[in-house]
Amino acid sequence: MSNFVRKAFTQPERNSTRLAKYALSPIAVSVALFGQSLYANTELSEFTANAIVVTAPEQDTPIQTKVNLTETAAIESATDGAAALKQIPGFSSVGNGGVNGDPTFRGMFGSRLVILTDGAQMLGACPNRMDNPTSYINPTAYDEVEIVKGPQTVLWGPGSSAATVRFERKEEDFSKQNSRFEASAMVGSNNRFDRALEGAVGNSTGYVRVGANKAESDSYEDGNGDEVASSWEKWNTNFALGLTPDEDTLIELEVGRGDGFAEYAGRAVDGSKFLRETAALRFEKKNMSQNWSKIEAQLNYGYADHVMDNTTLRTRSSGTKVRNMQVDRRTTGGRVASTFDWDTKSLVAGLDAKQEVHRKNGTEDYSQEQVGVFSELTLFMDNDDRVVSGLRLDHISATDETATSKTAGDTRKDTLISGFSRFERDLSSMSATSYIGLGYTERFPDYWEIRPTLATMDSGQAFSDINPEKTLQLDAGLNYKRDNVSWWVSGYMGVIQDYIIFGDPQKFTNNVTSAGNVDAHIAGAETGARYQVTPNWSTNASLAYAWGKDLDNDAPLPQISPLEAKLGLTYENEDWTTSAVLRMVAAQNRISENKGNAVGVDFGESAGFTTMDINTEYRYTENVKFRAGIDNLTDKAYAEHLNKAGNSDFSYPTDEAFNQAGRIIWAGVNVAF
Repeated sequence: MSNFVRKAFTQPERNSTRLAKYALSPIAVSVALFGQSLYANTELSEFTANAIVVTAPEQDTPIQTKVNLTETAAIESATDGAAALKQIPGFSSVGNGGVNGDPTFRGMFGSRLVILTDGAQMLGACPNRMDNPTSYINPTAYDEVEIVKGPQTVLWGPGSSAATVRFERKEEDFSKQNSRFEASAMVGSNNRFDRALEGAVGNSTGYVRVGANKAESDSYEDGNGDEVASSWEKWNTNFALGLTPDEDTLIELEVGRGDGFAEYAGRAVDGSKFLRETAALRFEKKNMSQNWSKIEAQLNYGYADHVMDNTTLRTRSSGTKVRNMQVDRRTTGGRVASTFDWDTKSLVAGLDAKQEVHRKNGTEDYSQEQVGVFSELTLFMDNDDRVVSGLRLDHISATDETATSKTAGDTRKDTLISGFSRFERDLSSMSATSYIGLGYTERFPDYWEIRPTLATMDSGQAFSDINPEKTLQLDAGLNYKRDNVSWWVSGYMGVIQDYIIFGDPQKFTNNVTSAGNVDAHIAGAETGARYQVTPNWSTNASLAYAWGKDLDNDAPLPQISPLEAKLGLTYENEDWTTSAVLRMVAAQNRISENKGNAVGVDFGESAGFTTMDINTEYRYTENVKFRAGIDNLTDKAYAEHLNKAGNSDFSYPTDEAFNQAGRIIWAGVNVAF
């Protein structure tokens, strides 16, 4: 495929124009002072692959974090995108069972996280997010995941107040050989069995790529030896045809399909169908002119067909009514962007659009359209200093198509703005890089926050009464690397107007039925370090903390992950890499009972716990490597704070979180030619 390589966009920052809405008051002053001294960017490009998951991923730019998914043994046993993200400091997930957790970052949930696969957004259909976007992601099918923390990019869609997450495949390169083949298999406890194949052939003018994978597991036992309903199965296939008529041009058509089922310990129903169909057409042309470096365009199609019931995978409790619902969502979208480079500046500008149609039992009940324009400008002040700024404008409309709804036929429209500005400095005298940036985002309520059947806490209609969410946030960070020591820190403080919160303070329910707006403050930080003790031995550590306050009710924000620390020890030589990770999670006492997000609520305080994982990789030859590991080595009985409560069909307490898996042993082999 010649030497064609797709470069990542530079990350400019948003220049907020509506900051006057906010009376920053003392919090902004303290943010500025705190951020000036503490935070910045992270560029741990020399971290080993295994150390990455304990501390921080590689970062090509101060604000951009990268994790190599193919070289990180700890990702091997991840069941989906959320499980892979949990390896990264600051990420957690709302647990359903053995699979399909719903990711959170810094305590933020849902569409505050923009999650993309190869540049496209694949949204689920379930009104209670049983098939959230990461449910359809097999992390081992991608080469890397890139993360931009906070509202510090406007390139990849609206509303990304918490983070932008992109699972990406590398471009095919046939400059050295005309074909490649990869196969892998993994077996583990609870009859876990994963297998995957991928092959590609090509030359300087084009290529064909085909891939398929399947994974399955029975229900797991917790550390007490009790079975937790959590069996699941998934399969995926994909096909890509690429044309590279010259070294500067790429045209690619990719299609994919998958399905599966999942038993949910924390739900009244299971997922008996997770059909996914996707298609994407991409065009990219480099070196358009002296300063016009690149143009790229993409058209996307995604279809999610989801069935949930309480008859296929479980035995109903006596007196429980039969539940069966089929929902689907069809998403189409497109994006065009151009990159311009001059001696002292770089500009990325473009537009994107998306349309969603949601149906329940074959009848349309909701639709949404979005059109946005964006630009990010990087100014290179000198060899060490940069200013990155960005601005985005979106027009979004949503229509209630449910005939029986109080707002049937109503359409709501909003024009929303997002922006940021960030200063980056390379501190060459101390081998460090830093950044500090201020970002502002207006986020349109997503389907799960204004679905037609959802009420507000004051008995209104969520569709018409929930306001867009406005986030003003300061992000900052610092990265240091010299000789055998690396460390980094990133932090944030923010003010949120009209934060969308779920729950009913009068009645406990495991699935929330009402929503409302409150004002909130948020803050937190992640930090990590690595020390190369000897040429073969290294240690690493990380710490993540998130905090939030509901100002209207003088209460903690709900569904915030507790303080979490990790300690790691790695041995590596030419053939072997072995790592041990100690994970320590504190108790969470800051809760808002019966309030939460679209998936779960705080129903009680949670206890702290400590677990240990170990994994090893043996590189038998250049083409063959073996991996093995033990998760939860001590067979600890514990529950994550964000887990949903158990369901009575399985005789679980409905006011206690179900337990995580006990000891899990796994082993796998990877072959690549």
